[in-house]
Amino acid sequence: MAKTPGQTTHTPMMQQYLKIKSEHSDCLLFYRMGDFYEMFFEDAVEASKILDITLTKRGKANGDDIPMAGVPWHQAEGYLARLVAAGKRVAVCEQMEAPDGSKGPVRREVVRVVTSGTITEAELLDQARSAPLVACYHKGEAWGLAAVDLSCGHWRLTEGSGDLLLEEQLAVMAPAELLLSTSDDSRHAVPVNRPGDWSFSAAVAREQLQQHFGVSDWQSLNLEKHEHAAAAIGAVLVYLGQTQRCALEHLSLPVFVEQGSGMRIDMRSRRNLELYCSLAGDPKGGLIHVLDESKTPMGARLLREWIDRPLSDMAQLNDRQNAVQSLLDDQETLQSLRQRLGGVRDMERMLTRIVLNRASPRDFRGLTEAIIALPELYALIEDRSGLFAAMSSAMQGMESLAAELDSAIVEAPPQVFRDGGVIREGFDGELDRLRGLAHDANAWLRDYEARERERTGLANLRVKYNKVFGYFIEISKVQAKDAPPDFVRKQTLVNAERFITDELHSFEAEVLGARDAALSREDELVEALSRKLCSAASMIQQAAKAVARLDVLCCFAWLARSYNYVRPEVHSGRSMKLVGGRHPVVERFLDSNEPFVANDTHMDLKNRRFMLLTGPNMGGKSTYMRQVAWIVWLAHTGCFVPADEARIPLTRRIFTRVGAGDELSSGRSTFMVEMMETATILNQLEPRSLVIVDEIGRGTSTWDGLAIAWSVAERLIASADVLTLFATHYHELTELPDEFDAAFNASVTVREWNGSVIFMHQVIEDAADQSYGIAVAQLAGLPREVIKRAREHLFRLEHGSELAAERGKPQLGLFAVAEKKQQERDLERLRALENVLQGIDIESMRPVDALMLLDQLKNGVSES
Repeated sequence: MAKTPGQTTHTPMMQQYLKIKSEHSDCLLFYRMGDFYEMFFEDAVEASKILDITLTKRGKANGDDIPMAGVPWHQAEGYLARLVAAGKRVAVCEQMEAPDGSKGPVRREVVRVVTSGTITEAELLDQARSAPLVACYHKGEAWGLAAVDLSCGHWRLTEGSGDLLLEEQLAVMAPAELLLSTSDDSRHAVPVNRPGDWSFSAAVAREQLQQHFGVSDWQSLNLEKHEHAAAAIGAVLVYLGQTQRCALEHLSLPVFVEQGSGMRIDMRSRRNLELYCSLAGDPKGGLIHVLDESKTPMGARLLREWIDRPLSDMAQLNDRQNAVQSLLDDQETLQSLRQRLGGVRDMERMLTRIVLNRASPRDFRGLTEAIIALPELYALIEDRSGLFAAMSSAMQGMESLAAELDSAIVEAPPQVFRDGGVIREGFDGELDRLRGLAHDANAWLRDYEARERERTGLANLRVKYNKVFGYFIEISKVQAKDAPPDFVRKQTLVNAERFITDELHSFEAEVLGARDAALSREDELVEALSRKLCSAASMIQQAAKAVARLDVLCCFAWLARSYNYVRPEVHSGRSMKLVGGRHPVVERFLDSNEPFVANDTHMDLKNRRFMLLTGPNMGGKSTYMRQVAWIVWLAHTGCFVPADEARIPLTRRIFTRVGAGDELSSGRSTFMVEMMETATILNQLEPRSLVIVDEIGRGTSTWDGLAIAWSVAERLIASADVLTLFATHYHELTELPDEFDAAFNASVTVREWNGSVIFMHQVIEDAADQSYGIAVAQLAGLPREVIKRAREHLFRLEHGSELAAERGKPQLGLFAVAEKKQQERDLERLRALENVLQGIDIESMRPVDALMLLDQLKNGVSES
């Protein structure tokens, strides 16, 4: 018998609560009591703080009040979302039978455990993102991952070796919840749960696959040679069994698909390139924000998957590009497809909720309309080949199901099933008959009320109904004394009395019986439709995938049409030629009066593989380098790119080292983070990599920083088949092209006008001769006296040959080498001018010749 320490026996209901709570001690328990989910003891205290709800009390334990807090059952989704967002697991305990007044509490059971990785409710999910549950199995350096998106039923399996690749894969999967064994540490930012070490087993996976899918032959799943992934599958299926407590008929088979190497981008590079948000955390600054022109939730999720996993298979790339080009060449069809796609709701997730018996009437109607739209979609693409052929085939074969659903479900269904009204009139004769009885009741009640007024002479008599007392006759307190003898008092109010008669009681039994029967019949019809949808789940899922692919291809075509993106040529050669390249995010947010300055890029994996980019801050170096990286990245997804012309070598890896930021929570300074990112690049470089380096060595002393930057640059130049864009403020590095044929200088142009600096944002092949740092500081609003003093210090530093280091050791001046080069160029020009002047015969020169010579000399000085 459940007791708390020192407490006498609890009430039967509280005994039941404590028993169920003891079986789910790691969860908050939503205990169903009528129209509320109640929580008690510490659960109530904790939930009341998170949800900002009233903390009340019910009964006593050890002489103290038992805390209680509750939420309405029909509003539970919103509260669940907040609890899960706070990192909590919630066990949902339902009443499994109707209260019958007998002794003892009704039977209750936990029907599911809500966790961040097992959410299916539309209100709790981001429709544009997958939120997978991921299990990771480790054995030495080798590992296997099994990810399942329960809201859609999709699996993704992968294997590999080493922590760096594992980190990269987890960054791409972005799990909502991670399953680990007890031997794996939980340094991850996502919620971690441990279903039991025994569940991470290939043997358990065999047993679970047989139980869930009736599959015992692993050859068809390609798992024989992938036991690490299989072990992770076992953990996922065990955990789903622990939390969901129902059949998961919508799950697709977990087949291990051999992945090509693809183009890899590590986690830090993805962050530096601002895929999902800016470095400051603003989603509007992320590339996805400007690329997502999809029309369906499935398409939005697939778009992110394609961007997350760029291809290196030329055939797949060509297939996608051909499909995009086909749509781009047929603007009328593109417009029609996008218009029809706009009416398709989230087929995958609505189907999942129906299969799991968590659907609302609107899920049924939404899925109905999506299936109805399929014939219109495949009719628009049925004559096309390539990728369109498979999509068209997947959308066919559900016409009769669509017709039945449409004839069954009303066009504007209620939000919940309990009040009925989901099935159309005319779909089922028996339901129509029962509804007719209930509907005729209104006319009967009006007639009965009129008859009773006339019989009793009580002009204010009213016949009413509520869920607690049923039907009753209500008259005022003053007239109650005149009530006839056959009026039986039912309830007394402050200003009125309520009565019942035998005739009204008989009517009530008949009508309420008809209403209950109608609701019961409607439940039967909905259940039958649900079974049909479950039996067609695989077909619907395949159709949803086809819709998603079509949506993404239309999105790519629409981007190309709307923003002048061009089809890139991805080739197996070595040269990269970008003409008029633009940054896809920056150009979208520029004012219409300030057009984006496009730039060209000409590099080669053999002869011109290292660009040393110099120039001032705010000149556009970072934007330029990121746009090159993004053009290369997008070209490997099938998307057209923001440029006038793009010829891009097949690329295996993209690395970036951009910006400066510390990781104080991990004990890493800005400079340490910078060096870690640089080490990742140098240690993982492989042929056909693109490297973007935006400043190295700025977080330490000038001498150390320059030495590190110089050494890293030399290593990158020496790396075969690696393209590098290397931005730096160390002008001394502009000597590198003199030493290495594969290196060349480039800079962003700046103009000075009336003492002010104008940034042209144009990249040219030449080294910058100044930094303009003080000019930028002035634009930022530093006080005048600070600017003036900075110019004095700059003059002193630039005209001194050495800088005193902390320990008295000389350090190289930031601009010493650049200034020396400029002096040499000036001297050469003076000598050339001297030679010209010495060769002039002034005695024989005509005045007009003298003027022409003077003009030539002036133009020569201007050009130099």
